[in-house]
Amino acid sequence: MRIVILTSHLRVGGITRHVIDLAKGLFKNNKVWVVCSGGEGKRELDKAGIDFKYIPLNTKSILSIKVFYSLILLIIFAKRNKIDLIHAHTRVAQFLAFLVYKILGIKYVSTFHGFYRPHIFRKLMKFEGIKTIAVSNAVKEHLIKDLKVANYKIEVIYNGIDRQASLVRKYRKIDFGFSEDTITLGILGRISLEKGHFLVVEAFNLLKEKYKNAYLLVCGKGKLENKLKVFVEKLHLKERVKFFLLEGREFLDIVDILLVASFKEGFGYTILEAFAKGVCVVGFSTGGIKEIIRDRYNGLLFYEYKPLCLKDVIEEFITNNNLRERIRENAKLSLNDFSYKLMVSKTEEVYRQLVCP
Repeated sequence: MRIVILTSHLRVGGITRHVIDLAKGLFKNNKVWVVCSGGEGKRELDKAGIDFKYIPLNTKSILSIKVFYSLILLIIFAKRNKIDLIHAHTRVAQFLAFLVYKILGIKYVSTFHGFYRPHIFRKLMKFEGIKTIAVSNAVKEHLIKDLKVANYKIEVIYNGIDRQASLVRKYRKIDFGFSEDTITLGILGRISLEKGHFLVVEAFNLLKEKYKNAYLLVCGKGKLENKLKVFVEKLHLKERVKFFLLEGREFLDIVDILLVASFKEGFGYTILEAFAKGVCVVGFSTGGIKEIIRDRYNGLLFYEYKPLCLKDVIEEFITNNNLRERIRENAKLSLNDFSYKLMVSKTEEVYRQLVCP
């Protein structure tokens, strides 16, 4: 098959990680192009030998002139390369794929990676594709209930990771001035309200006096970054909370316990990468998080969205060596359910249903 994987950009994030991993897997048996506005992830595509096509789709508005300029470029590209199918991964990419479908008749698949506000325009213009992929059962339920996507259209395909790539280690704690016996708690991802950064800081504040060798490491950027830093200073935690800008896999090299405190999460890509790195994970019992973490088997869940509840679960990991070791081993076994090869093969099957019915 001749496939276009269409997204907005390749800046650091879960969708970019998914697009790159999917492209690498599909590349073995298909002709694949990643089409978007570029970003840091392009270097990894180049290294893997995967073709890239630039279009100026770095916008969140489906009414932007960039979308319609991208449409012209994509139509020319699709005709010239005899594209069989387009797989779209963001709202504007889905709209663009829909337009190409209407003009050229090229079928398209839309992957939904999270939860979306169910306003009237979302319901009227879903751009769900001829087939729809949801990254978790929680996202599937949301698509059916809130966006009124037909059940028969939706396939649930969990994200999978390239375990070997995740095993590569670039850093140690000592590279950033921490001793090996320092307890490093980490939160990874965009700094936004739903990701739970403020809850994590409050929970850490309850631990700081008892565990003098514990530090909270924050990796990511976002609109609330400055507010978060002010909040850290207000709690007198500036010396114990450190901010990083690293690629996710690199950041996990120096983390002992990953805290996934999102109150709304479609999947949780970083959980899988933490499993592969041998990093213990604490997650809030919601959305796709509770589909990955089996409480007290491959991670720990907290069930009330309160700093004290999170603090108690973190402390259990800190104080119980046997629990940590058992959960690390089970987490690695759990990756068999979220394998990179399984994700690719199930996605190819969806393609075949459309291209070779």
